[in-house]
Amino acid sequence: MDVLREKNVYRKYFGVVLLLLEMNFLGGTIFGFPSMFKILSKMNIYQNLCQPSNTTQCSQQTKHYQSAMTLGIAFFDLPALFIGILIDKFGCRFVKLISILFHIVGWLSLALLKPGRDYLIYIHCIFSSLSGIVIVLTSYTSSNYFSKSRAFVSSLLAGAGISATMWFAIFQVLVDGDYVGLNTLSYIWLSFGFLMFLTSFLFLDWNYSYWNLPYKFNIELESTNQNELNENNLWKNLLNPLYLLVVLFLSILLIPSVLLSVIWEPLITFITNHDDTLADKYTFAYNISTISAIIICPINGYLLGYKSDKNKKQKLLNIFLVETISWLLNIILCIICIFASSKFLILILILNCLSRSTIVAACQSVISTFFPSKYIGRLTGIMWSFVGAFTFIQFALLKLTDDINKAWKAWIVVLSMVLIMVSHLIQILIKYLKEKKNQNTDFNLNNSRF
Repeated sequence: MDVLREKNVYRKYFGVVLLLLEMNFLGGTIFGFPSMFKILSKMNIYQNLCQPSNTTQCSQQTKHYQSAMTLGIAFFDLPALFIGILIDKFGCRFVKLISILFHIVGWLSLALLKPGRDYLIYIHCIFSSLSGIVIVLTSYTSSNYFSKSRAFVSSLLAGAGISATMWFAIFQVLVDGDYVGLNTLSYIWLSFGFLMFLTSFLFLDWNYSYWNLPYKFNIELESTNQNELNENNLWKNLLNPLYLLVVLFLSILLIPSVLLSVIWEPLITFITNHDDTLADKYTFAYNISTISAIIICPINGYLLGYKSDKNKKQKLLNIFLVETISWLLNIILCIICIFASSKFLILILILNCLSRSTIVAACQSVISTFFPSKYIGRLTGIMWSFVGAFTFIQFALLKLTDDINKAWKAWIVVLSMVLIMVSHLIQILIKYLKEKKNQNTDFNLNNSRF
């Protein structure tokens, strides 16, 4: 029995390694889509909107790219609720096998993209995002095979997903250098569907009685009262003030990094005074810098999980510290973006990566660590669906960035929204102080001598 248990432990950790690779290749590539703008322009995608006699009309070409990206980001998040329900009902393996079809459609459409088939960029962004969110949610759910290291594993997976944005930057270098064509790269990424099939059967399970994994979710640190694990308790978790504000906190604090990714191409072109070579270098750095999320996210996961199995007070303190850091980082990022200047570019790159990595790791670790595994699919799905709904705010914000000189108006709006979320931090602080007071009271009562 001990030998079998040891084999299962090795299998779980090997599974994490392969899921990390899968998340890095396929998890969040849509957020690196700005690197594709120059490639698409050279391929004459929507070039018919650019008239030689009026070069300003080329902004319409860029807007198609931005719209495709924004739509892709929305489809990356919005279906999460439905996907979460399917995960809880049928299991991760079942849902992921279906997502392989989305993966094939998404990357095949990019491989077949050419003038006259311009609309395929929308199909790629939508279907690759649908496949990507399934990969993300099923991978996050797999963190429940662990107990004490759950927050660390989920944050490690979050870091791998965030760093997936680097691949389109690598695409740009390879295509610009004439090393390989975009269609060839697309077919290579299409072949990763086999990796998805492999991880589905070897490291994920489903709610059927055959071909199951030899191990189940580790719930040793959770309540095992089966009477509590019902639909009423699901609603209790959904209406938990901590859950509600974590969802809102994530939805709003992701807006700065999402807005920055959508308007990056015109912004960097403006800041570099239309120096294409310099703009390409910064765009490459912008996407490649996200690889640091593989380190940043686990650090946040470690901080969130630090002594969290000891008492509720420590859990709340960990949440407060990590989320406060992410809140401050987003405030600084918004302020710097208001004053768009070349001297702030490096700082923008650093803050963007730090803020996104911290907030995603923090909120995902909160869900994975402080809520029951039975509902992890739905709770995670609902959270990311709200993030997707907030993504549509980008369409309104884009109207404020038509003239990039006046993009500061959009950042003022975003900054105001981020500042309001101090209410969540106050909520966590109050809960922490109450818990600390209760523990001190219990300690005094237990140690009183009459």
